[in-house]
Amino acid sequence: MVEFTYQMMLDTIQTLSLVIGISYYIMVLRNQQKSQRHAEGMRKIQLLDGIREFTSNTNNEWNQMMNMEWKDYEDFENKYGWENNPDSYNSWTTMWRNLNYYGLLVEDGLIDVGSYNRTISDQSPLVWNKFKDIIYEMRRRYDNPEQYIGMEILAKETNKYRVSRGLKPR
Repeated sequence: MVEFTYQMMLDTIQTLSLVIGISYYIMVLRNQQKSQRHAEGMRKIQLLDGIREFTSNTNNEWNQMMNMEWKDYEDFENKYGWENNPDSYNSWTTMWRNLNYYGLLVEDGLIDVGSYNRTISDQSPLVWNKFKDIIYEMRRRYDNPEQYIGMEILAKETNKYRVSRGLKPR
């Protein structure tokens, strides 16, 4: 017959306590992971909703920006720069800054380029292709090599996404 001693009973209680403690810890970790995934999902929804709302309210500005024409950088500045055309300047810089912001969000992994494209379409490469020479010249003139870098990133990532879906890059 097996004799239970006081020490065996203490060892059994300690072992059970340890198992219960580890189980509880694992349960808490899983709940934290679920909460974190939920918070990340909510943050993504908020970011994408902000993008959707911005683009819904800027259709006129978008059309004006995409209809801009110029010969060279000086002509661009004369027609659309702050000094000669502050309304146009405010319009296109707002669009550029937002595209830059969205590109930085994609680069940092806060939103994925697929969600961005499914939210507002994949027009960023069109903007980049239209204005890249102006932006390159701005970077050179103002010694700011990362000016509108997010816009460039967004265009490149959007084209990668399009190619991965069997579409041609823009």
